[in-house]
Amino acid sequence: MSLGHGIILGGMQEREDNGDRRIHLESQKEEDKPAAWIGIKRAPGAHRIASHLREIGYDIEVIDYWQAWTEEELKQLLHQRLREDSIFVGISAVFPNGGAGTNDQMHAMKMYQIQRALKKEFGHKVDFIGGAQNISAIIGYDLDYYFAGFAEHAMTEYMKMKRGLEHDLVIRDRHYYHADRKVIECKHDHPAFPHPKARQRYEDRDFIRSDEVLSIELSRGCRFQCKFCSFSVLGVKGDYTRDADDVYEELLENYEKWGVSVYTITDETINDYTEKLEKFAAVVKRLPFKPHFQGFIRGDILATKPEQWQPLWDMGLWSHFYGIETYNKQAGKYVGKGMDPDKLKAGLIKCREWFQHPDRGLYKATIAMIIGLPGETRESFIEGFNWSLENMPNQSILFSPLTISQGENLNMMTNPSIFDKTAIQSGVFREATEESMGVNYDEIPESMQNIVKFYLNADGIKSWEHDTMNSWEAWKLFAELAPALIKLGRSVGPGIFYYHRYLTGGMNTIEDMTKTFPDGSGATGSQIEPYGLKHLETHLNIIKGYKEKKLALGAG
Repeated sequence: MSLGHGIILGGMQEREDNGDRRIHLESQKEEDKPAAWIGIKRAPGAHRIASHLREIGYDIEVIDYWQAWTEEELKQLLHQRLREDSIFVGISAVFPNGGAGTNDQMHAMKMYQIQRALKKEFGHKVDFIGGAQNISAIIGYDLDYYFAGFAEHAMTEYMKMKRGLEHDLVIRDRHYYHADRKVIECKHDHPAFPHPKARQRYEDRDFIRSDEVLSIELSRGCRFQCKFCSFSVLGVKGDYTRDADDVYEELLENYEKWGVSVYTITDETINDYTEKLEKFAAVVKRLPFKPHFQGFIRGDILATKPEQWQPLWDMGLWSHFYGIETYNKQAGKYVGKGMDPDKLKAGLIKCREWFQHPDRGLYKATIAMIIGLPGETRESFIEGFNWSLENMPNQSILFSPLTISQGENLNMMTNPSIFDKTAIQSGVFREATEESMGVNYDEIPESMQNIVKFYLNADGIKSWEHDTMNSWEAWKLFAELAPALIKLGRSVGPGIFYYHRYLTGGMNTIEDMTKTFPDGSGATGSQIEPYGLKHLETHLNIIKGYKEKKLALGAG
């Protein structure tokens, strides 16, 4: 008999203001654009917490893709599942709902309404709780408790509290967005890092498919502390990696039970230490299959440490997301990435050539940049963008203007970046207004105006200026370069964090992820069909079958 019961609702959303999705949508014919926002990816945080609580004796069930469930279906599910020892219904989130997209905001309101309806009907039986690295991702829900950060230890104490046992749970009373909230700040009061035993175990009732892209954690925390970063555990020292056997057993079980071999690594920085890469390359060599990984790679380290390339390849990690941010030395130095730009560029080219050697051949990269770091000018950013286009062919490029959170939004985020906490006070940045920046929305395409208006006027986001740029100039540059990204998106192929769109459902193989989208030239043989209605329909059918199987478990 279990110590208690809980249900966690989770799922990954496909927001329309996401750069990769926006590029794909805008590069397609109007009639081929999928309008749905449901993601075909599991909720990693939900399954991690569920795995942890099961290990200590609780019965926890995860309900994935919950954004695709109707209110009636969820009520049916809860009527089936809730019992006398039920303690909570939880919501797990990674990123905030809504954003700048009108459709996303509409869907976010729908989810909030559904959650409130569920709480109204079942709130007398169980708590409604939520968890995310930043509670900005769950602040729109009406919850009894909000958990921020890695929550294994906090959830252990919460369950003790709800069972009437002695406990150490620390609950902070906070007032966010005109409401009193009970917040558990895990990073400060219940730190769960390092966490060497972080194995994620799936159950038969999760209905895992062999063609899914699951998530896996190799370490918790990042040794760096870039000024723009709001990840929850930064500046760590020492070994924060997982136990090697723990990782081996997770990968082996998922392959033997479900046939899964493709993963997104959730680490903030995968290549922070070469020894870490060697450790997990040795783990992979023990496996009876070859996994494939995608994740965040610090490009400047990779460029100067060619000794990392072989263990990355041995791991199966050939899909890299580089947070380059800028090729401007002054701007890079300001945020903690001050490598000589020429040395960085030369190293990236050598790395790409090494991975693309005929003996290996698999390589995919996304280069992410920030418009508006101090020292960056319009000219230097364009120069860096053009360099990436010319020297990293068939690779994704993403960029976005610098945003700084202030006021209530700063407090709500629970893990504000150094920029968020100190930018305006530093003397480098100055507060700005539309009037002081000379904003004229007619200077940007009409299709971009709503997004820019959102970010220049959103509550909790501060418009800024410094000696080389301001918020409006950054957004104008974004709008100016967006057509080049759309053109690139027509040919470059899937972004590395979106393989699930193409693999889940069996439409493509992992080797297809290095192929390009059709560019209009008529060439064939090395191309992949971009995400569209066919993919969407396949995913919706998978989710429909998943819901039917979940509900059938409680029927009768």
